Amino acid sequence: MDVVDSWMKKIQNWYEDTEHRNVESLATIVSQTPAMIFDSPIDLKRSDAIAYFVDGCTKLQRHYQFEGKAEEAFSYLQFCYAKLQALASRSDMDPDIKRWSLKKLDMLIVSMMEFCQQQKDAAWQRESEQLVELHVTFMMGQNDLNLRVLSGPY
Repeated sequence: MDVVDSWMKKIQNWYEDTEHRNVESLATIVSQTPAMIFDSPIDLKRSDAIAYFVDGCTKLQRHYQFEGKAEEAFSYLQFCYAKLQALASRSDMDPDIKRWSLKKLDMLIVSMMEFCQQQKDAAWQRESEQLVELHVTFMMGQNDLNLRVLSGPY
């Protein structure tokens, strides 16, 4: 069994075991996401792994936000954004995967901005503004690829 298969088994088991799943084990699994799931070529298995990763980050963000742990919650949005941004930036990546990643980044940046705007501290408002500026700068370098129609199943 390779590294991706092993990780997929762990995260799938977490999702299937509704009686014993806990946030700490999900956080461990997500933090141990193998970098190679983001390597080209993205086949069906890696595509599924990326979807589990994104969903895991989202679940962790929501959990920590509910607990009032804003920094920890936000870190999972940032982690997810960084991984997808790196995926979209790879020159060897299939154009459909790049477009899918860019569209996910658009959705994530909205979630990140909303998260920041829900916080009471002014530093979070500044963070929101900076996020927008950085996202716009990154997307400008992507030649509007996020605005094109996907041709594949992604």
